[in-house]
Amino acid sequence: MTASILLCPVCKESLQANESNKSLSCVNNHSFDRARQGYLNLLLAHKKKSKNPGDSQEMVIARQAFLNSDFYQPISDSLNKIVSDIVLKLQETRVETHTEESPYQVLDIGCGEGYYSQRLHNNLSEQQIEHKLFGLDISKDAVIAAAKRAKSEALLASKPMDSEWLVASAIDIPLQAHSIDIATCLFTRLMPESYHKVIKQDGFFICVNTGEKHLIELREKLYEEITKAEFDPVKNMGEDFELVDHQQVSYQNTLSSQQQIQDLLLMTPHNWRTKADKKESLASLEALTVTIDAQIHVFKAKVKAPVEVGEIEESAEEVITEAKPTTSGTINPWAKSTVEAEPVSEIVPEMPAQTPAELPVEAAIEMPVEAPVEIEEKDDTKEIPSGKVNPWAKS
Repeated sequence: MTASILLCPVCKESLQANESNKSLSCVNNHSFDRARQGYLNLLLAHKKKSKNPGDSQEMVIARQAFLNSDFYQPISDSLNKIVSDIVLKLQETRVETHTEESPYQVLDIGCGEGYYSQRLHNNLSEQQIEHKLFGLDISKDAVIAAAKRAKSEALLASKPMDSEWLVASAIDIPLQAHSIDIATCLFTRLMPESYHKVIKQDGFFICVNTGEKHLIELREKLYEEITKAEFDPVKNMGEDFELVDHQQVSYQNTLSSQQQIQDLLLMTPHNWRTKADKKESLASLEALTVTIDAQIHVFKAKVKAPVEVGEIEESAEEVITEAKPTTSGTINPWAKSTVEAEPVSEIVPEMPAQTPAELPVEAAIEMPVEAPVEIEEKDDTKEIPSGKVNPWAKS
């Protein structure tokens, strides 16, 4: 049996692969078979919001065709360079602290059909950096495409596929706590609490999101009015991460065919936001030059201070003290808070979402219906000792 950092999605125990690596199981005998394409499905049925969450097969095919043209290669190249630089820093830290050498664990959250993930994996391999790449997406169709890509490249290189592709939710990542050195997330919703659980305390998180001018020419043809989309990853990442670097990748490129234009449209949220007449107008174009504006933010995971029992008790006392007193001078536990919540006015950015995030839906618990118990009727008129009143006697 070969140990891994994968967790059983049922009981959260460690998963181990058998000798053939065709299935994995935990100590509680929950078993998961590897699909013939090479991926693992660790998304439980009751955690899915729909039958096939995430990108549809049509969207995956369009994204694969578009990205394979290397239209976004400069973004991929910049990401690869950032990850390589981070690995060098981690290597220096290992030398200084005499930490034992081990493969770097790299996770791509919302990996889609695997374009960015596989290019990152290849780049690290070319630099002879020992690592293990995990690609995770909630879309089964996307993960199948990613696994096929990786398997095909491995066959061409005459070597076994050494990356791991997972169908799973980003809100409940099935990996051991603090096991990931570097995590990436491109063009999708951020869930920092979930990320912080799996990234090492000295690990890094890299997110790529769209800038203000991204695909501005396409948006001008699709909408009467262009809204300014402000997306601040620093604000969204909260207090668990510290920003250590920010880079912008900006350039222009030309969509050279109607098929390429349609593929780009289909892989972005604009496809379902755009009115039919605007789509028809776009369908008449044979070429379109667009601006690519990508923002890359690099964060380092902060160490969370352990919460002491005394702090919890003190916090509880503060809550009680703030409660409104009653007229008798005692604390009224049902008093309404006088603090008003600040309104949230966050604008969702227009970005080519790699995978719409799905929130887990708990399965309804079906309670067994018990047969009614028949109670024997007693004679309430039975005489009781004198001087005592029978409260249950019938009138």
